[in-house]
Amino acid sequence: MNSLQVKEKLQAGQPVIGTMFSHLHSPAACRVAQQCEFEFVIFDTEHSRPGVETLSWLFQAARDIDYTAIVRAPAFEGQWPTRYLDLGASGNLIPRVETPEEAEAIVEMLKYPPQGTRGWGAGGAHDDYAKVASPDYPAQANQANIIVVQLETKQGWEARDEIFSVPGIDATFIGPNDLSLSFGLPRQYDHPTVVSAIDDIFESAAEHGVAPGMHCFTVESTINWLKRGALFMAFSSDLSLLSDAAASGLQAIRES
Repeated sequence: MNSLQVKEKLQAGQPVIGTMFSHLHSPAACRVAQQCEFEFVIFDTEHSRPGVETLSWLFQAARDIDYTAIVRAPAFEGQWPTRYLDLGASGNLIPRVETPEEAEAIVEMLKYPPQGTRGWGAGGAHDDYAKVASPDYPAQANQANIIVVQLETKQGWEARDEIFSVPGIDATFIGPNDLSLSFGLPRQYDHPTVVSAIDDIFESAAEHGVAPGMHCFTVESTINWLKRGALFMAFSSDLSLLSDAAASGLQAIRES
């Protein structure tokens, strides 16, 4: 599923379910995720180590199979997010967005004019190494580019309505660890205060046409939040999927 198809489903109110890769960075990752029927993959660079060259291979592998590869940049300042787009990423997940001014700056940076100020470097991975740049490319890229803002602090929760009012945001993404920590309730995901804050963010996002989403690591919590309105859902991660399957299999083998 490519980024346009992902955006179409989200805009139609249909959930898309992907996963996050933080440590296993073979180009096979994209095809494996696709064959597992994840509809997108997020490559994390905020809390992990992949460099620009590694990511360029991952993005190209995704483009070669018409698959959506989103990157979580270290931050929105500087040139990292637009550089990832030029290397072929389908979109950006921007962490720790707390004000509408930050959201406006993100959209402006990631969109070509007239919606934004992104610089146009033609003939690269992002436009399939076209020999002659198409004048339609910037508009097409703006339409396909996925922009996800991550609300994961009390300040972001408080400013949710103003943040989601900014045009150009496709989805939001809650980091439960940081959100619960910001409320002084680390990893207490079922605490009424944390649950209420997530519900608030989901409700506000939906009211503004932004797809609500979050990251869950169990089947039960994923189903729960899908039922509560999540549309842009990341289930588990590379290491968690590997370790959970290994632990389950080994336990069954040893018990037999």
